[in-house]
Amino acid sequence: MKGATVSMILLAVTPTASPAQGRPTDVPRQIYGKVQVVDSVTFQFINSRQVVRLAGYEAPRLEQTATSDDVTWPAGQVSRAWMILRTLGQNVNCTPIGRDTNKVLIAHCFVGETNLAAAAIAEGIGYAFNYRNEPQVPAYFDIERKARGLGFGVWSSPDLLPPWLYTVSIPNDAQSDSRSPESAVGLPLPLPATPDGPLSFSDTHGG
Repeated sequence: MKGATVSMILLAVTPTASPAQGRPTDVPRQIYGKVQVVDSVTFQFINSRQVVRLAGYEAPRLEQTATSDDVTWPAGQVSRAWMILRTLGQNVNCTPIGRDTNKVLIAHCFVGETNLAAAAIAEGIGYAFNYRNEPQVPAYFDIERKARGLGFGVWSSPDLLPPWLYTVSIPNDAQSDSRSPESAVGLPLPLPATPDGPLSFSDTHGG
């Protein structure tokens, strides 16, 4: 699989709004610590056992395969392995922005200054995607267009269905390909939450 330079993921940009604005009272301001990767888009924090799904990002289902240059490869397993390698032994810093219909926290998550969802999209590991009634992340679609144009990862396999169209996925009425217009270019990426004091390894901060 082709690689990609993800230096643009580390850009220090100013967010358009504070992550705390409009956050429900049952959504913590920040979760920090070691994680167990549940699947390509979901983590469970080791200490607090809180489950977090990456906002604005989707990846091939674990059983999906792709074909690139006549070589078949396990797209879903590759996506999960990528996330494991990026988080293994690292402290993950998540800024929750809400909950999905199953009450799972959705968040922007970082290792250091690297936005995990944006880095995965840039390398063709997964897709920019917004579920219905969830906050949109328009900046991810600009990153995806570049990866698609370069044929990275999932974009190197013409026969690979995106997960929301894959027949063994969630029922159609629970999903919506709510893509931002193509004009939404150059928008700022989410930034990690800045702790009020020194971070500890107790996972959850604020609330």
